[in-house]
Amino acid sequence: MKFQKGSTSLTSWKHEENEYPGHNNKYRVQNKEKWKEYYKCLQSQFNNLNVHNSVTPEALIGFETSVVTMECKICLSPLENKNKESITWEWAAKNSETLSPVEYSEHVLLAPEDRSLQIFNLRDEHTGQYICKLGESITTPYFLTVINITETTMDKVHSLAAPKGPYSKKPEDISFDLIIDTQWGEWSVCSICGKVGKKHKLGYCTVYFKGAGKDMELQAEEKRKRFESEITKLFKIFKYGIPCQSHILPNVVKTLPEVQGRKNEIMTGYCKVKCPMSKIFEVKDKSGNVIERVDNSVGIYSMFQKLPPIEASVERRLQYEVKGSNIILQCPGNINSDAPIQWQIGEKNLKAERIWAESKGRIFISITDRIHIKKAKISDSNIYSCWQLESLAGTVRLVVEKRFELNFNHSIMLFGLVLILGVFLYIFTKIIDIKIPKK
Repeated sequence: MKFQKGSTSLTSWKHEENEYPGHNNKYRVQNKEKWKEYYKCLQSQFNNLNVHNSVTPEALIGFETSVVTMECKICLSPLENKNKESITWEWAAKNSETLSPVEYSEHVLLAPEDRSLQIFNLRDEHTGQYICKLGESITTPYFLTVINITETTMDKVHSLAAPKGPYSKKPEDISFDLIIDTQWGEWSVCSICGKVGKKHKLGYCTVYFKGAGKDMELQAEEKRKRFESEITKLFKIFKYGIPCQSHILPNVVKTLPEVQGRKNEIMTGYCKVKCPMSKIFEVKDKSGNVIERVDNSVGIYSMFQKLPPIEASVERRLQYEVKGSNIILQCPGNINSDAPIQWQIGEKNLKAERIWAESKGRIFISITDRIHIKKAKISDSNIYSCWQLESLAGTVRLVVEKRFELNFNHSIMLFGLVLILGVFLYIFTKIIDIKIPKK
């Protein structure tokens, strides 16, 4: 019996057919390509060694409610590939010195293909150090910092291909022989398939050492031997740079005017992608006849498959606000995707341009997909639902109400309190005089 998904076939011993190709030329070619990938991985690890000939750690930044993926960079040969299931992740919280196993949940997942760690719907408590392990082998450590973003700490920019700006800021030289620049991530998933949707890309303010990478290797020998400051040593270890808001960035660098004034950036664009095809899993007998076929894309799985990942639950939030205040609504959930958020009230889609025009700027959706309401009214009370890829991610029940606030004059309160205490003291002394008989 063979198990097949896509182009991968497994024998009844649950190993891939090209693992022992024999005289099958097709499988021999596939097996050779796998070994090439293995040696390529080893060469990449060697090239990425830092000045101390150790693995280069990476400092990452993540925005709350967004997603981060950490790749497990352990190289496995085709013979060791079956040990991939033994790869584990450990982590230590920001102020902890002890590593402990990562607890997987609906938003903390281990990718079955490459064992990378994916954290969706990021929260501040995810800040810390992460390490991928296989037995006694430990690979590149990651230092993740999760921050809360606001529109005042982020600039919307356009790509260089756009006819008009604003464009991304250029690199700047700063103190301690450092450079500050913007490190761009990948484009997010398109917000919808089959139609024109929206995508975004985030740029993170990052500090680099001027001599990082190849330039550092070309430094004169006498300069190598010169006394290095702690900051220089740190940035030579983190040769990919450290984000401006990372918890491991020294305060002396973080408080520089150039670092304080540099914002993270976001770029948005339109997109149109085809809807994904159905994911069909087939089970065949020895003759190649299909004995079972299931469609994974609709949530149906075979007994011969591994358990599917846990689906993210729909997060719900009840939010009370005062009439006349300024309100920000943030989607409380995530369907484990980096796709942009689409807001709805009932069946009505909230288009950013339309609600801005209809409310005359009182209500708007920001570049971070949050709803901003100025001078909230009672009529703003409603259930706001947020969606990703046409799936419900969360709901916010907003209740705007009046609150009566009594303003007290503290001097009058103090005078009244003294007066009341004086009356009680007078009555108390009178009672004592009555009870004590005169001689």
